[in-house]
Amino acid sequence: MIFQATEWLMLASIIAMPLYSLWEADRVKNAVLSGTKTRVRAYQEAMLFMWLPTLLLLALVAYGEVSATTLGLKWQGHLANWLGIGFVGAIAIYFLYSATSLSKNAELCDQYRQAAQSHDWMLPTNKRELQWFTAGLSISAGVCEELLFRGFLIGVMSHEVGVSASLVVSSLLFGICHLYQGWTNVLRTGVIGLVLGVIFILTESLWVVITLHALVDVYGGFVGYILNQTSKDIVNTSIDSKLTKSRP
Repeated sequence: MIFQATEWLMLASIIAMPLYSLWEADRVKNAVLSGTKTRVRAYQEAMLFMWLPTLLLLALVAYGEVSATTLGLKWQGHLANWLGIGFVGAIAIYFLYSATSLSKNAELCDQYRQAAQSHDWMLPTNKRELQWFTAGLSISAGVCEELLFRGFLIGVMSHEVGVSASLVVSSLLFGICHLYQGWTNVLRTGVIGLVLGVIFILTESLWVVITLHALVDVYGGFVGYILNQTSKDIVNTSIDSKLTKSRP
């Protein structure tokens, strides 16, 4: 591999992310669950964690050390680009329909709640947390993680190690970075990273996967908020019922 010194620096910064996640994941979870750290604070720290290496990469782009075209930031306007945008639009419509259906279906809420047990501690429970999760954390994840894991690790590294190797490495590191969601979700997120990588390769546009990634995370935030709100409604209904029965 004949990387430039700046590319080695960028690679080291990205590799440091999953290593940090391995060390820090349980601490953040325990802090939130114990009440010593708010969810909003955890969101803010995660955003800082993602933006630091991303700003380094953007600085390298600004100084001409890394090509914006290689990262997939140049919109080429060919068929693959537009098909990618069409796919993102279809996903957005599906997410909107799914979230609307979820808010009206208690049985579906139970299914989603069971699936989210490993990471429900980080999902928003009120409107302020929802705002930070969607407009802050989700957008940051879409921009930062795609620039780092797809744009750099695939767009740049593939010229030296090949597309297949860079795709596998980027997906593996991407999955480990989400250890805070539990080991089961490390595998799931790794697969998602693999899919996003393939979409990036096929569309040749980082904008497509940035938008898709952000949509997935925003949807996850709204789903978490809906689940937490329905849980509160169930608890309140149960309390009201008990109070009613206890009255003479």
